[in-house]
Amino acid sequence: MKKLIINLHLYVGLVAALFLVMLSVSGAIIAFEDELNRAFHPELTNVKPMSQPLNWDVFRARVEMQSPGWKVIRFYFPDRPDRSTYIRLRSIATHRIRHIYVNQYTGAVLGSTEDGSNWIIKVHDLHVNLLTGKVGNRAVTWSTCGLLVLSLSGIVLWWPRKVFRFQAGASLPRLNRDLHYSVGFWSFFAMFAFAITGLGLHYQTGKLLDLLNTANTAKTMPGHGTSIEGMLTTAREALPGTAIPRLLLPEKKGDPVFIYQRFPEDKTPAGRSFTTIDPNTGAVLSEGSSRTAPLMQTALVQWTREIHTGALLGLPTQILAAGFALLLSVLALTGPLIWLNKLRAAAQGRKALRQKAEQTASNVPTTALMENIP
Repeated sequence: MKKLIINLHLYVGLVAALFLVMLSVSGAIIAFEDELNRAFHPELTNVKPMSQPLNWDVFRARVEMQSPGWKVIRFYFPDRPDRSTYIRLRSIATHRIRHIYVNQYTGAVLGSTEDGSNWIIKVHDLHVNLLTGKVGNRAVTWSTCGLLVLSLSGIVLWWPRKVFRFQAGASLPRLNRDLHYSVGFWSFFAMFAFAITGLGLHYQTGKLLDLLNTANTAKTMPGHGTSIEGMLTTAREALPGTAIPRLLLPEKKGDPVFIYQRFPEDKTPAGRSFTTIDPNTGAVLSEGSSRTAPLMQTALVQWTREIHTGALLGLPTQILAAGFALLLSVLALTGPLIWLNKLRAAAQGRKALRQKAEQTASNVPTTALMENIP
């Protein structure tokens, strides 16, 4: 059984190594996606605060007026007065998606992700799709399955060993092996969490509303109409005391308006609470509160993303997530090196045996050879 596990660990690691290195490095970067975006592109993300931001319906109208043929479908509201508003647009003709930054005090479009922060978007796309769309997304999913297999098989193989022990003056192959064993053992929970939450996020793709909108969250509330301001007011009344980080307008017929909400104790940027609203009447369809939601819903839909990205407790967990993400590269590189070192050692051993056999044959006395001649 142990040999089977060793071979499974070996071959899965060899196949997945390159993909895991790409996911590792890109994941460490996008753990600080917002911070990097603000640092590299302050002209897009920063605004000068004024007395009051525009009415959000006026804001929407000004954005669409500056972007003919496009409709606003998402608002990412700023968490500080000096931050701009991030907007998602969809082309009426082609349904192509575009992301822009807008000054909420003037309605002026500051720029788009294509103008300045495209490299960060590319890194994000590398992490999710390997820059190749659905094919890359499947490769990421299978690589994540590979990480799950590696973390479980690795802990089985390493559990009896005394880890985090390096021998002074050991050879490079021995140091490489010790590093792989130690990092693998002590990062087991992080790698297992990355794998489970990564697969959870893949499952959530396209199913988020279905996962959140369960029958027991239905609520009767007429609301304040279908304007942006009216729906924001309705959401605040549905879940008093919450901030609203995001508002998602329907992208296809039959979808509700989805509003993310966050209570003060919730440190997650997007929030763990929500209200859904009928886009035709403004009435509340459902709501979910992080204070009362079932544990499985919170774990599957909210905690999954927070743990995977390190957003659970803000900057400390972001740093932790980025650090463990980089350790995945260490494992992905040192693992194949162990295999290569073993192959090289085996080859050197066979060579030594051949040389010994040749030397032994050359040292046989000539008389002994003559005796064998009939």
